[in-house]
Order: sequence, then structure tokens, then C-alpha cells
Amino acid sequence: MALSLRRAPMTLLAHATVVVFVIAFVFASPASADLVNKTGQVTVFWGRHEAEGSLREACDSGMYTMVIMSFLNVYGHDKYNLDISGHPVAGMGADIKHCQSKGVLVSLAENYTQ
Repeated sequence: MALSLRRAPMTLLAHATVVVFVIAFVFASPASADLVNKTGQVTVFWGRHEAEGSLREACDSGMYTMVIMSFLNVYGHDKYNLDISGHPVAGMGADIKHCQSKGVLVSLAENYTQ
């Protein structure tokens, strides 16, 4: 008896949304090409605990070359939810741009459910 893992079908809009997030957050930074050649890169998974500080503070610490925001936990069927554990969503775009201006890549993790 073979096991079958089936994914819930994603709509074209959901696929497009994920692709846009990846392109916008990873490749929008002019400094992203320079980071590829660096050694000692450190990536942090940010957004799971409100006490960890803001995204801007993480980028200003100088400790990270990439921040992965956690996470887009609902998407598709015209429903989207960004779960960043109590961090305010207002101003998040400005914080992302601030991080990119400092040469810190920002990416978005997504949740997978069946």
C-alpha cells in the first residue's frame, strides 16, 4: 500500500502572490548582489516573539545579512494572513525598505498545510 501525500491546490493568484513577495523582498535590494560574495553571513528567522524587537531593530543590530519574516500562514481563496506574533503590521513596509537600504535581505516564509 503506497502512501500518497496530496497538496491542497493553490490558485493562480496565490502562486502569483508568493512569487511577487519573493521577488519584492529578495531581489529589490540593490545591495543583494554584494551579499552573495560575503562570507560569514548570518540569517535570522524573525517574527515569532513580540519581545524580540522590531524588524528595523534586527536590521540595525548589524548582526544579520538576511532576515526571514515568519510567516504567511494563510493564503489563497482570497484569504491572506501574515502571522508576525503581535508585531504591528503598520509600518512594516517602511521597515523592510530600511533593512534593504542597509544591505539586509528580507524574505517571507510561508506555511504549508494540507
